[in-house]
Amino acid sequence: MKTLFLILFSAFALTHQLSSQWVYQQPPVNTSYYITMDFTTVNIGAAGGVFLSSDFFGRAAYTSNSGINWLTSTVPDSLRVITKIVFINSTTAFCSGAYNLDTTAFLPETHRYDKRTLQLLPQYQSSGGNNYKGLFMRSTNAGISWSPYGTLPANVYYLKGLHFVNANTGFASAAYDPSGGVNDGVIKTTNAGLTWSALSMPEIINNLTGVYFNDINTGYAVGYDRVNDTARGLILRTTNSGASWSRQVFSNAGEISGISFTNVTTGLAVSLASPFLSEPEAALLKTTNAGLNWFLVNTFEDVDLFNVDFVEGTSTALIYGTKYLPSFENADFVAKSVNSGTNWIEQPIGINGCLLFDAELLDLNNWYLTGGTFGSVTSPVILHTTNGGALGIQPVTGEIPLNYSLQQNYPNPFNPVTNIKFSIPEAGFVKLVVFDVTGKEVSTLISHSMKAGNYVVDFDASSLTSGVYFYKLTSGSYINTKRMILVK
Repeated sequence: MKTLFLILFSAFALTHQLSSQWVYQQPPVNTSYYITMDFTTVNIGAAGGVFLSSDFFGRAAYTSNSGINWLTSTVPDSLRVITKIVFINSTTAFCSGAYNLDTTAFLPETHRYDKRTLQLLPQYQSSGGNNYKGLFMRSTNAGISWSPYGTLPANVYYLKGLHFVNANTGFASAAYDPSGGVNDGVIKTTNAGLTWSALSMPEIINNLTGVYFNDINTGYAVGYDRVNDTARGLILRTTNSGASWSRQVFSNAGEISGISFTNVTTGLAVSLASPFLSEPEAALLKTTNAGLNWFLVNTFEDVDLFNVDFVEGTSTALIYGTKYLPSFENADFVAKSVNSGTNWIEQPIGINGCLLFDAELLDLNNWYLTGGTFGSVTSPVILHTTNGGALGIQPVTGEIPLNYSLQQNYPNPFNPVTNIKFSIPEAGFVKLVVFDVTGKEVSTLISHSMKAGNYVVDFDASSLTSGVYFYKLTSGSYINTKRMILVK
């Protein structure tokens, strides 16, 4: 697999033509990558990451108008990186990361962090003034400003993942000073981050990238385990709030980089491409029994998958990361599923040299992606779609139809996903919308230019109530409307 260490790219231009389903927002330019984001309402959100210059600086931004404007947050000068942001109410948010009080100790950029994961390299946790320490911060004004908060266990030099079950109980994946004989582990707070305690782990863990809890008792930590110079995907599971953990390793997956659940039983996990496989590829794992067992659903060749997210309570999920192209370049990688990961449809957005690290799926339509481009100059990326990316669109055949047509959805009645087929004999602007019996638009499935052809679109009505709905196709002078029934 081609590594990011060997590739240089031009910076992403603000005028770059994106997929029409995604809008490039204007984040502050004093940041290289936004690694994480979270929203507390459709309007209010925060993002955090890192600025790579002569040194390693943490950065954050906030919005109060759905990302129309992003403003620079106030953070400590000692901040080096923000890895995860979590809102617990409309104004209070927590974040994880690392700091270093010695702001004059510069290291070459390529030697301070892993470009694929943006993790600080362990050898620099205590190297000549570069004494990195784990950092937990709090904002009480919706991300406008951040301040260090609470007390972490000794020897924690990096906080990676962060997940709060409620306003008081949270978990974080932590990297420790290896000189103490401990690599990575999970820490826990029961008083909103004021104090943290280290949880007992089953054995020495090489790397834990993230944590996810369905409730106060059942949770997961993911990463990798290295045995005999072979890295294997690792998922740890607890059913007693971290008092003990069971351990599963996956020889068919690289480092497990993200995990998400749509309910207490059904979840997905994704991995980076493993360099130890004969054909390096990212893996997608799924469980239907609350993580007791995981099975391989799909693999993605020449792709690093950084994370996975569900639209809460639905079968709609998004995976994202970066794709290695035959031209020895990279591009964004995004794919959507409307059936809990069984099938995936890729959506090329069109950003070269791009890594996508985090997403926020507020509902079935309002989605955000964040990351950055890399090369001789790095540029932050924040993307927004208001129609779920309009994914689920597939060409049926390569034949050009003679006439416009809109077919009856199948199945009908349906719950909660149905297919809509249509044909357009000429290239042009196509709009396909769904509205209720009052005439209110409830979903925009397509709103962009398309080539002539026959298509099928998946419509996920998980967020809608039972009843009669209508879908309307407009292309050129052709307009047609049909009726469908949702039964839950």
